[in-house]
Amino acid sequence: MKKGFWTSGKILFWSVWLIILVLIWIFVIGIASHQPGSFFNKGHNAVWVGHEWVGSKKSTKEIKNLIDNLRDKQIDTVFVHVGPLHDNGLIDGDTYEYVEYFLEKAGKFDSDIKFQAWLGQIRSKLDLSDAWVRHNVAREAMILGQMAGFDGIHFDIEPVWDGDKDFIQLLKETRELLPEDKKISVALSEFIPRTFIWMTEKVHKFENYNSQVNYKNVAKYADQIVLMAYDTGIKKGWMYRWLVREQTIWVTNLLDGKELFIGIPAYESENPDFDPSVENVENGLLGIIEGLNNLRSEEKNFTGVAIYPYWEIGEEEWAVYRKLWLGEK
Repeated sequence: MKKGFWTSGKILFWSVWLIILVLIWIFVIGIASHQPGSFFNKGHNAVWVGHEWVGSKKSTKEIKNLIDNLRDKQIDTVFVHVGPLHDNGLIDGDTYEYVEYFLEKAGKFDSDIKFQAWLGQIRSKLDLSDAWVRHNVAREAMILGQMAGFDGIHFDIEPVWDGDKDFIQLLKETRELLPEDKKISVALSEFIPRTFIWMTEKVHKFENYNSQVNYKNVAKYADQIVLMAYDTGIKKGWMYRWLVREQTIWVTNLLDGKELFIGIPAYESENPDFDPSVENVENGLLGIIEGLNNLRSEEKNFTGVAIYPYWEIGEEEWAVYRKLWLGEK
């Protein structure tokens, strides 16, 4: 009697543990498929380019070569640098002196490629609590979108964080001034789950973090969000790929109905927060592909990859991109 009871108890004990392990596997690790990157590539990818395209007069051949290269790589969203923003919220007009010329030429070669004015600055240099500074930034956005002819505005003001109400107010005021058919795009740093911040706050204090709070606040006014999955300080390739995978899983679950790009690096300037042998196009793409294969992700909310920057990516990295993302041999 006791032996039978003990055997039944052991079966029940291990059955419960098996169920727990299965649930952990499903909800923490996740069941994964093994589709290639080309399966998830929707032909809507992005890249950041320098202000020389609108600050100087490029030849027709140079512009055609750019458009041909973008089309060849299935890139249809281009963030064109027109800044930086000065501390008063204004930009120098000569940084985009030839914008109408460029956009007209580019549009003739491919009208499906969209160009957004990239406005960037270090957050601490912009006092966005000053209504006049915010007004100037929003007005510049309106000029670039409505008068200069850009398809939208891409804000890359770093770092912004959960409690940055002034930045959210800037987005609100920009939306009010910008025509409805012009997109607002925002580049944000990596997502940190609010629960993780709460669990670790007594051991490690995070500063300027982006949890679901900031992502959702930004999404109230932005049509498009670009997650900058680089400058992480990670020194191991497998760890960086894991981070990009988890970022892809988490953020695709956050942003229903918005365009979402995952930004990956193509630059070589090594610093304490960036090791190009770890953070690069190959590891970034592998992380994204692993994330989209994981059944915890919401692949329908993913738009494409964004490469930073266009002016540094070389042929070897394009070859990796072609193989992993376009499915070319």
